Amino acid sequence: MAEPTLHEPDPEEEATVRRLQAQNEAFAELDRQSRPRTVPGPVTVAVHGEWFVVPLTVKDVRTALPDELRAEFEAEIDAAPPNMVGRLIRKWALEVIPGDAIDRVDVLLRAEQQAAGIGTAAAPRPPAPTNDGSTGRNPY
Repeated sequence: MAEPTLHEPDPEEEATVRRLQAQNEAFAELDRQSRPRTVPGPVTVAVHGEWFVVPLTVKDVRTALPDELRAEFEAEIDAAPPNMVGRLIRKWALEVIPGDAIDRVDVLLRAEQQAAGIGTAAAPRPPAPTNDGSTGRNPY
């Protein structure tokens, strides 16, 4: 039987693991906040030079979802106990944020931090609407 070979750690993989750990810690910190957070509507944030419109409420996620996902979202929200609603909002908000999984989490995290007034500096104004009426990468 061959001996298992040890390989050098992959710096890119290690950086991804550190990034995921930091994201988890930041979400845990947001969840520990005892003050109520009210969100007046979708939050517009800039991440890596791109603008995103991020829904953070049940109403805004419902509006942002494509028709084919809305019924599934409604069923999950209707069946959820109160302590799970926030997690479900995060899960479904990620469905409407473009990009790969880890980048979408960065966008959602930035939006939640901005809505809570922590962790980020004030972002500059979003760009003016284009001819098609969009201002960000994921208008809905």
